[in-house]
Amino acid sequence: MLVEFSVENYRSIQEKQTLIMVASEDETMLDSNTFSIPNNDDLRLVTSTAIYGPNASGKSNLLKAMQTLKNLVINSASRMQIGDKLPVEAFRLNSESAKKPSSFEVIFIRDDIRYEYGVSLNRERVFEEWLIAYPNEIQQNWFSREYLPDNPKFQPDEGYKWSFGKGLKGEKKRIQRFVRSNSLFISHAAQNNHPQLTEVFIFFQDEINILLHIDTPYIVDDNNNKNFQNQIAKLLTEADTDIADLKIESTPKTLNSSLTYFLQQEMENRGMNISMKDITDVGKLDIITVHKMNDSEQEVEFDIDDESDGTQRLFEIAGLWLYVLEYGEVIFIDELDRSLHPVLSKALIKMFNNPEINKNNAQLIFTTHDTTLLDDEIFRPDQVWFTEKDNSMTQLYSLLDFRPRENESLQKGYLLGRYGAIPFINGLTI
Repeated sequence: MLVEFSVENYRSIQEKQTLIMVASEDETMLDSNTFSIPNNDDLRLVTSTAIYGPNASGKSNLLKAMQTLKNLVINSASRMQIGDKLPVEAFRLNSESAKKPSSFEVIFIRDDIRYEYGVSLNRERVFEEWLIAYPNEIQQNWFSREYLPDNPKFQPDEGYKWSFGKGLKGEKKRIQRFVRSNSLFISHAAQNNHPQLTEVFIFFQDEINILLHIDTPYIVDDNNNKNFQNQIAKLLTEADTDIADLKIESTPKTLNSSLTYFLQQEMENRGMNISMKDITDVGKLDIITVHKMNDSEQEVEFDIDDESDGTQRLFEIAGLWLYVLEYGEVIFIDELDRSLHPVLSKALIKMFNNPEINKNNAQLIFTTHDTTLLDDEIFRPDQVWFTEKDNSMTQLYSLLDFRPRENESLQKGYLLGRYGAIPFINGLTI
């Protein structure tokens, strides 16, 4: 469960911006669009969040920030070598910010324990990393590291001050010796099977799912579960795509090592976790859609590439969409409405706001330009966020800041500029 995500000095984001998933005191759609967190009935989280804003306002950068943090947690210990550059980009339109590290902070809940994890780093090294846990809602500072190169207590080639709390059990000092200036302690701890910190690692690896601009479908195999594949086909059918069934066939294919590595890196850049062995074993996936003749029960097969852009887009996201709902995970998706009809987009969102479907408290965070979704029958005010540029830097803020009146047309108010976050165009000329 995601509670908050903050990012500072990353791409178009100069000052610290925080996306909050905590529900307000508004009791509208409380049972459908929010859920209570473990051990605290007074605190509730929202099931979905929409982010609006003009082009180049930084909506996608917020999602890319989470993807960057996820990839660092998962890969910094195993995939990076000494001297490798860290994949962060500071805000470049301010001379001071360009010299400072980027910062990421996440508050989340896993197995009934709330965690606060943060890291500060630039292309060269990690400056800070820390983790606070709240078992039984009691704060425990599990670990922290801080880069202090000018402190005479530390060797010039190390420069880090480390601190470990009593609540963090197991091996710590041995794992600390493996940590490089360009790797995260949490990543090394998971590699060494530290029981407490592996739980934190698993949250980033398994429970945070991110789809940016993708060209290929995100296939969730779910251990060859045929029933799960049937669910994807059912979703496509119910979406009025004229598809009666779906076939996913694997053609074994051995790839050379350089191409396999390239594909693996491309998958990871898109937020997909897959090993070289997975790529070699899977090879090519043939996606076949099945249609029925309009004058008989005879079936005709089509390649997925023969389907409309909207159908292909729905198939791109369908597998992960259903998987996240089934297992109560978090999904970030950029431009949800791309190639989708507004009615279909609305139906997909309502799956997350339906407790009979979303039984395990999955969460959806997405960017969009579709103003038809700005509807108080779909979202509470605490579920709508905006981005806009102020002095070239991204500002993120909530619809709650405007306290919209009951029955106020959110779509009309947004298009009229009442909430900001719209492009100011005086006319286009050539």
